[in-house]
Amino acid sequence: MKKTLALLICALFVLTAFLACTPKEPDNPAGTSASDTKKIADQTEVQTVEPVTEDAGDFQIDQDIADRKSEFEGYTLRILAAENTSDWPADDLYREEDSDEALDSAIYNRNLNVKEKYGFDIEVIGSSTPSADMKLAINTNDDSYDVVVYTGHEMCVDALSNSFLDLTQVDTINLKKLYWDQALFDGLNIDGKLFYVTGDISTKAAAGTFICIYNKKVAADHDYEGDVFYDMVENKQWTLDKLIEIAKEIKYDDRNGDSKVGVEDFYPLAIQREDYLAFFFGAGGHIITRDENGMPMYGLNALGNKTAEIVDKIYALTKKDNQSIDAHDHLNEPPFSDGNGFASSAAFKEDRALFYFTNASNIIGLRDMESDFGVLPMPMYDDKQEGYYCYVYWSACLFAIPCIMESRSEFIGFALEAMADESHKILTPAYYEVTLKTKGQRDFRSQEMFDIACRNRVWDLGYTGSMSLSNIGDPKLVDLIKAGSGKIANFNKTNERAVKKALDKLLAAYNKT
Repeated sequence: MKKTLALLICALFVLTAFLACTPKEPDNPAGTSASDTKKIADQTEVQTVEPVTEDAGDFQIDQDIADRKSEFEGYTLRILAAENTSDWPADDLYREEDSDEALDSAIYNRNLNVKEKYGFDIEVIGSSTPSADMKLAINTNDDSYDVVVYTGHEMCVDALSNSFLDLTQVDTINLKKLYWDQALFDGLNIDGKLFYVTGDISTKAAAGTFICIYNKKVAADHDYEGDVFYDMVENKQWTLDKLIEIAKEIKYDDRNGDSKVGVEDFYPLAIQREDYLAFFFGAGGHIITRDENGMPMYGLNALGNKTAEIVDKIYALTKKDNQSIDAHDHLNEPPFSDGNGFASSAAFKEDRALFYFTNASNIIGLRDMESDFGVLPMPMYDDKQEGYYCYVYWSACLFAIPCIMESRSEFIGFALEAMADESHKILTPAYYEVTLKTKGQRDFRSQEMFDIACRNRVWDLGYTGSMSLSNIGDPKLVDLIKAGSGKIANFNKTNERAVKKALDKLLAAYNKT
């Protein structure tokens, strides 16, 4: 019965055109690729993705791959996955039994369907140190793990030591299928090589997508009623300038009357440290771009003066006139110093903020708030921008194949492809259902907005791979944005050489594979 329910949910989503959160090339493109680019004056290229015509086959496993199931019947896919960590766990891979909870049931039934259709089992080995465990297995030639799943920022570092197979060389994986995240390939490939992937196979990229959540009660209290914000998005009026205008109109309010700016007051915006980059990428900014040959290069000067203009707008929005409360500025203040939530989410839930900028994983924590809320993508730079761009938190889990598993790579690719295909049908719709349903009701406009955000995801090597690129994304760029653009020219002079040197090291490492 529960399996049938999951399939019915999936059918409903298909009929309502509520497709998977895996990014696809939409009418407002947001991916990045070397082949689809536009020239700018200094001969660098800012990536865009051309729209494609989508059909059902784009989300279905290739028949020639599916037909190989007889070769792999009785096999077991062994997944080493992050769990019980301080970072994001890979906790959506396995359930022992079916459940009344929609997401748990979807995970269970995804795996059951894979077993019934393709004849292989899935075993998940949890680890609080998956990167270290994988490296030990590689060094001792221990072939216990077919796949590893842990955070993207760790994987970008581990790729430098040639820990993974190049997925583009695995015949049983079709990376062009839209259940794989196309924007990830565009942003994180190196010379056409890709060592990690995600998409519908996991909920983590969707959960890590940065969005705007607005409080419908606070909006109505300030005469922003009905679908006004949704309409702004659809009419390409949801821009940084519009957001600045609204913030100035709504204004900070000393809610508790103590004449101090504090955690109990009202703010137009509730934010967190990562939001400075969310606004930056949302406005079309780049840390790493591609040259005419599709190779990664330092990109903070690629847009000329526009980068400084983007930083100026973000600074005006977040740092002037007490327009925002930043969770990370209050981590050491009671009650938040005791791990009791965050100042930004508390302000939003208590109707003391109109907008809450965060990643989608935090929507779940709003389910018990009294007021209703809606979801929007990150704002554009201006209405001339091609689309809405929403970047993904670097702790979202990615999938990779350890380098010593080449002899089993055709089975591993086959198994991952089967899981992704089934996840598109069952897991992603269930994740939307659990994430966006509030008070037992569904806001279909929020569905559309969340879909826009997920279809226009951004992966920038300078952020996800920041730890292997002189920490250029965080903390360096974040700190620059928080300080304003007065030092941006000096910032480029100071950091461009270090990033270029790190890129050379990265390219040399990748060329060894």
